[in-house]
Amino acid sequence: MTILGVDSAVVLVLGIVSGFAALLGFWLGRTQKAPAGKAIPQVYIQGLNYLLSERQDEAVEVFLEALRQHPESVDILLALGRQFRRRGELERALRVHQYLLEQPTLAEELRQSVLFEIARDYLKAGILDRAESILKELLESQPAHTEGLATLAELYELGSEWASSIAIRKRLLQSGMSEQQKVIALLYGELAEEALRSGDHSQAQKYLNAARREVPDNPRALMIAGRFAFDKKDWQGALKYWDKLLALPADSAILLVLEPFLQVLQHLGGQQQDHLQRLQDHCRSPLAIKRLAEALQKIEGQAAASSFLRNILIKKPDLRVFQLLLSMDPNAPETELIEKMALAVRQWQLEPELFHCQSCGYQSTQYYWRCPSCRQWGVFSGEEKL
Repeated sequence: MTILGVDSAVVLVLGIVSGFAALLGFWLGRTQKAPAGKAIPQVYIQGLNYLLSERQDEAVEVFLEALRQHPESVDILLALGRQFRRRGELERALRVHQYLLEQPTLAEELRQSVLFEIARDYLKAGILDRAESILKELLESQPAHTEGLATLAELYELGSEWASSIAIRKRLLQSGMSEQQKVIALLYGELAEEALRSGDHSQAQKYLNAARREVPDNPRALMIAGRFAFDKKDWQGALKYWDKLLALPADSAILLVLEPFLQVLQHLGGQQQDHLQRLQDHCRSPLAIKRLAEALQKIEGQAAASSFLRNILIKKPDLRVFQLLLSMDPNAPETELIEKMALAVRQWQLEPELFHCQSCGYQSTQYYWRCPSCRQWGVFSGEEKL
């Protein structure tokens, strides 16, 4: 017997457990009406009532009983277990999924789905060895199970097992997931940094080469290779790699090597200014400007940092940059700069004047005696502390 109301039950479970009442109503409105005699079984209604009352253990018992009555409703329990896991109720999630796994009539395809959910439960609980063994069992019978492979890679990365994760992600790459190359390159970067920390420069170089084979201009490999050259006092070598970082649009990896980059520039003589200008042109976000100003102050002195910030403010006044300049050099602002900042403040886009509900936060340019959102009376206010 097929229960046509099962989809409705799943929607109710997901809606109540997640607390998204509006979404629940939307989906219920879309659900086709079941023919007479095919309504949602009473056992589901009882389980949902328990969920609504936060009586989770009793709800689990009822839904397990529902499975005994209606073996074809496995999907409902799978969905319920996932929701328990998302809510952090891992014991309940495991109980539901383990019960499903014990069913003698469970089809092989569904058994694989349940195994995967159990592995996710253990992973969420931090029991990595158990999750790993289940995922390996799953992948023995389904080597191309992409979700299983991705989860196993995630597990290895949680344990800093970078080489194992690379091996799994290469399997994902072979299955057609081309975006894995970027991740693999970053993982080789982890191995390279570990090798450098242990003093094995030869092995670190091999990992960097492997990273660049995956993604030739991958920022992490360029950053580490530059560091590698810098430590050997190979200034031109370091500059070669870090220059490539500057050629990458909106990449922040250069911010991790600002101080050594500036130190390299001090060894270049006549080439220094061109590279410094490129570096300054690259650093245009508030964070990048702050990091570069601090590096300039440390390597070249306060005058260089103040000059850099002044030039930015003259081209494009910004209160955040002005505040940074004042914190570094309280005597910095001259008449021209102050006039430009005054102009910027005059042109500053003020936020619209809004009333807001003190209960639910609803905002409006119009005052209401009764909030249109939460429908409470006398909760609108225009007061806001400066």
